[in-house]
Amino acid sequence: MASTPRVAHPLPRRVWSQTGVNVYKKVFEKSNDKLREHISKTSVDFYGQFAKQLQVEAVLNLVEGRNTFLLAGTGFGKSRIPELYYKMIPGNSKAVVLVLNPLDSLGNNQVLEKEQAGFTAINLTKLTFNADTAEEVRKGEYQFVYLSPEIFLNNKMFEKLYFSSEFQNRLSLVVVDEAHMIYIWGLVESSTAKHLTSAHFRHEDSGIFRPSYGKLGAQLLFRNDKPILLLSATCRPVAVEAIKKSLKLNNDSVAMLHGELTRPEIRMIRVPMERSLASSLDVIKLFPSHEDVTDADLVPSLVYSGSRNRTLSVLEVIDRARGTPGSAFIPNSACARRFHSCTGDEDKISTVEDFANGTYPIISCTMALGLGQNWKRVRMVAHMGRGDPASICQMIGRCGRDSKSGLAIMFVEKNRRRGKNRLDQFVRDADQNDLDRMDAMAITPMCLCVAFAMDNKYGYVPLWADDPNYIDEVAREITEKMPVCQCSNCAPEESRVLMDNLVWANKSNFDLILDGKFTPSKPSDLKCKYPQKTCSIKKRKFTEYDEVEVSAFTSRLLADLYGHYDSVVSPGGIVPASYMFDDDDGKAVLASLDYIYTAADLRGVIGGDCFVGQSTWIFDWIIRFRSIATRPSDSTTTMPPCPKARKTTTVTTVKPRGAIGMGSAPRPPTKKAIAAEAARKRSVERKEAKAIKDLADMKRRKQVAEIMLETRNAQQAQGMFYLQTM
Repeated sequence: MASTPRVAHPLPRRVWSQTGVNVYKKVFEKSNDKLREHISKTSVDFYGQFAKQLQVEAVLNLVEGRNTFLLAGTGFGKSRIPELYYKMIPGNSKAVVLVLNPLDSLGNNQVLEKEQAGFTAINLTKLTFNADTAEEVRKGEYQFVYLSPEIFLNNKMFEKLYFSSEFQNRLSLVVVDEAHMIYIWGLVESSTAKHLTSAHFRHEDSGIFRPSYGKLGAQLLFRNDKPILLLSATCRPVAVEAIKKSLKLNNDSVAMLHGELTRPEIRMIRVPMERSLASSLDVIKLFPSHEDVTDADLVPSLVYSGSRNRTLSVLEVIDRARGTPGSAFIPNSACARRFHSCTGDEDKISTVEDFANGTYPIISCTMALGLGQNWKRVRMVAHMGRGDPASICQMIGRCGRDSKSGLAIMFVEKNRRRGKNRLDQFVRDADQNDLDRMDAMAITPMCLCVAFAMDNKYGYVPLWADDPNYIDEVAREITEKMPVCQCSNCAPEESRVLMDNLVWANKSNFDLILDGKFTPSKPSDLKCKYPQKTCSIKKRKFTEYDEVEVSAFTSRLLADLYGHYDSVVSPGGIVPASYMFDDDDGKAVLASLDYIYTAADLRGVIGGDCFVGQSTWIFDWIIRFRSIATRPSDSTTTMPPCPKARKTTTVTTVKPRGAIGMGSAPRPPTKKAIAAEAARKRSVERKEAKAIKDLADMKRRKQVAEIMLETRNAQQAQGMFYLQTM
């Protein structure tokens, strides 16, 4: 049976609505070319600059009544499209543009932008949305209304407002900002964001799986036939199709607009991590010492971490880099602060406002900050660890928005447990899941700018230079006359020099460092900034066989120390010596005896001095104890009397361990030896039990045989008796 071919229905043309909001009559009657000219002129009159072609086309589609999905790179100017569309609507209609955004902080930032542009706007949150605010929105006092999907779906007050005829007649446009978050949040059944193995869970505050968001599409069906504008910078083909399905859209009811996804003004540097991800110590490479650069002169930067806990670790590492220990715990630091989803509401507001006003230069944050933020002062973004390429693309897109070059640094782990850490672990032409894309971005030798663009366009990260799509994308960038890429894969030596020079970076020389024209006045040495490696001390473990030795050592030490304390330190004092040093302390000294070479070592074992000269006296006692222990055995040898402490105590010179040490004490049986001995005993016991059982069985069989023989003999005798009597 032949299948019926699908009929392509044309996208809707301009329709003059009998109810609700319409554009100006003269705008409605313009031809497409005239309307494009009018949109461009409106942009020049209102913003002082020409609108981009895709911005014009998007506004044209909205005037036509078409649902529009715009995919364009970060910093493209997507938020200006609703503003231009609003200029096509008469002001006396008091129209409302409804904007769904994923984060409250994003709504606050965009409200500020709209107010600066001359619009009235409000961000509806759980704290700000009440009956009075709902009435103001109903009356059209706010031209742009921002809200999260929680308010849109789960708030009964907003539900009553949204479905009221008065609000529906004011509704002119529904905008879904950062539309890719719908896919990440697991709205669609095909999404992998709900699984703990997903790469999205590498970003703790990117959002969690919320099944109720699946109702978003059903509620958006009621919008009085007004268009929907979907905006995103990172949306792979699979995500686009999933979002369409969730929002009840199809290819015939939505117009796709594709903008430039590559950000040539951002220089991308991928750095393999030398320290652990949990420690975040690689951040030391990014910031100069406070002696070389003041806080006010630091390069404005964002440092993204995958978890809320690591945002504090990053602040502590920045303290190491700056040489200002303890600054991480200053609430309103002039150097760096942190931001995540659990930050207090007032702290969130002050952190964002102070950074935007230039009060401090660095934020250590999770993905809860920066999504869609239009901060022009950010020059550098760092991301810690591997992660979802689409999410990383969003984060590094926060820089380079002031017509100056930006720097994106991606610290990646050299190896990921159960991950793909080498090129030969990937299969050519095989589909890449989220984890494969994450690992591929961490090891790909291809151009990083092209890799991010291909991940957005085709849904995978290129790994081989002969990939046809990679070749086409490189050729396209050459045709577009984009600047030559200076990423760490295209220019490895220049990138290494750049990383070395970041420890001298400030606002004035940052461009010189990016251009490779900076020459430091002296070499840098970062070794002193890293924490010193502590010597591993393997304390002696005591067993029941060592109780006699431990008891003898601690009793002798405590007796001598108590005598010294009662006679010299505090004769007749009210605080007994046992409060300051007890059996546990003596046992700790014996456990670390082979590693105590100075009084300072001893002080670390006992936790400091409880009275003046305590560790020095005990160390002298240990010296005498060792010297006696190394003498030939003599039953009459006793500890010499302890000299009284002098006012001026000379430092005892400690001989090498081989000369004064007691030597290694007899090692107790190891766990393996003890286990083997126990197993041997159990085996012997089992063999003995089996022998006893076998002997008992043999005796029982013998008894049974004897009984059967006696019975048989008795029966035979009885038979013979019957025969004789017959």
